Amino acid sequence: PLFAARRQPARPILPRAMPYRSTEQAPRASESPKRTDLPATAHRKMATIKDIFAVIKGREEPDRYVILGNHRDAWTYGAVDPNSGTAALLDVARRLGIMLRSGWTPRRTIILCSWDAEEFGMIGSTEWVEENLGDLQSKAVAYLNVDCAVQGMGLFAGSTPQLDKLLIDVTRQVKDPDVEGKTVHDTWSTMNGGINIERLARTDSDFAPFLHHAGIPCVDLYYGKEFPGYHTALDSYIWMEKHGDPLFLRHL
Repeated sequence: PLFAARRQPARPILPRAMPYRSTEQAPRASESPKRTDLPATAHRKMATIKDIFAVIKGREEPDRYVILGNHRDAWTYGAVDPNSGTAALLDVARRLGIMLRSGWTPRRTIILCSWDAEEFGMIGSTEWVEENLGDLQSKAVAYLNVDCAVQGMGLFAGSTPQLDKLLIDVTRQVKDPDVEGKTVHDTWSTMNGGINIERLARTDSDFAPFLHHAGIPCVDLYYGKEFPGYHTALDSYIWMEKHGDPLFLRHL
């Protein structure tokens, strides 16, 4: 049934994929003369999407780009996907602004990207990469992705091999948001099976066109793993406040 029984709070029961080693183990529909019709309505329309960029020109290598991005469209409320990543992206922008006002400038050009239409197949990032492919292939140093940035405790990371050492070194310099007096590296090395950097073979976020189409080194960072409310109405501010990041320290 799609919803719980009567006199109980309505709770969506969502289908999910279940792995089976053989077809004999897989569930089968029983033979029945009954027929169930499930109506579905889809509306197709042409729409304009908008990517938003902020560029800080580099001091010594202005033609070399370090790119940080996240999408801003969501299936539902999007507290985790994508707004936790958007919060992290905006806080990075805020801190870079403070540093710029103090006289600091980066060695290389920094590009901050807010992608549109990621949930429709990474359209915003893919179109931009395709349009600027030659320039990116010759000048981009790395792309850093912050999509579902906060979905629980413990750091998880995916990367291409070129950036593994840099990623590990940087975590030694960042305070852990959950453990006083510890760095992210300290807890990363003891939680969730230790330091285990995933190889980015998947195509489920905006790093995909940078990595698989342009061949640019990429990193994907997030706290927590396998968020149970992914792409459902449970991905809300209430869930984040109660479970994901009650003090909102992992967002910073």
